Amino acid sequence: MKICVLVKEVPDAAVEKRIDPATGRMDRSGEKNLNPYDTHAIEAAMQIREGGVVPVEEIVAVTMGPESAVRALHKAVSLGADRSIHLSDEAVAGSDVAATGYALAETLRRENPDLVLLGSSRTTASATRSARLSPSTSGCPR
Repeated sequence: MKICVLVKEVPDAAVEKRIDPATGRMDRSGEKNLNPYDTHAIEAAMQIREGGVVPVEEIVAVTMGPESAVRALHKAVSLGADRSIHLSDEAVAGSDVAATGYALAETLRRENPDLVLLGSSRTTASATRSARLSPSTSGCPR
């Protein structure tokens, strides 16, 4: 079995959030972490692997974000993911929910996992919608 886990780098909860007036986007400067809810999804993948009922050949962490998001992927690998995929390009910077969902769905389609896991909640609203879009547009069962 191959498991893909969608993860996201998010601003630290203790950092005050603000909108950059020049871009209209959330200012993501400051300390960032792997979304704490996504750590639960990685742990669930590890529990499936360690349970031994179903053989898990590979756990892949997938994210879309700026270059700094690689830190979230490093954390995902340290928690047990075998490898990671980072979607990062100036062409997708600031993508809306539909574009983010589409990019993630195409990655899932190429990876062809047997199971896709993600945190039960997100600390950013747009990620919640992207997470909901990804399985529905990728053809993966929910």
